[in-house]
Amino acid sequence: MSQLVVFDLDGTLTRQRGGFELLHTLYGTTSEAETLMDRFEAGEITFTEWCRGAVDVWRANDVTKSDIERATSAVKPKAGAVDLLKHLQGTDVRFGILSAGVANLATPFEPYEPAFIRGNWLRFEDGRVSGIDVGVGPDEKGELLRKIRIKQNPPSITYIGDSHTDTEAFVEADTAVLFDPDDRVPETAIDAADTIIESADMSGVRNSIHIV
Repeated sequence: MSQLVVFDLDGTLTRQRGGFELLHTLYGTTSEAETLMDRFEAGEITFTEWCRGAVDVWRANDVTKSDIERATSAVKPKAGAVDLLKHLQGTDVRFGILSAGVANLATPFEPYEPAFIRGNWLRFEDGRVSGIDVGVGPDEKGELLRKIRIKQNPPSITYIGDSHTDTEAFVEADTAVLFDPDDRVPETAIDAADTIIESADMSGVRNSIHIV
């Protein structure tokens, strides 16, 4: 089997740092988002409840499937990201996406044939947001990467991410690349990374993960 490269989504493949934050901004629900985040950080609600709370807010504000699709089509890739994914298509290196954000926002990258997209998928009914399938929490990427390793059986896994939600994945991966670090990235993530790339341009990633 071929080498596997796994990308975080928000802040790594895309310019926006958080998909939930992006959607809250677009739909004018940042006040409700701040309340939910305060409750989550205080331990009053779980991550699943936090995700479902966001969906409840969007449903109350009549956010539609078309709204989400417009937001998805407007997602801006990081500089060099598309060129890198196109390059991978021409090699025997597979790639996947593992995100603790809104997985629907990864669909612009589907033309580059990812082996998988794992994240939190919004569901729709009658043209409106109806729910969310919570598949990736902020501290679950290490466990999920272990399961991906068993299923995909690659000779090695390179993981590329930018934030605190990537720490456990950095530990699990054979090669860990901290790319364009978020301001909130903890020392644990920095210590777990094999390579740190301060640039916001992904063109330098190819050499860091030894893709020829």
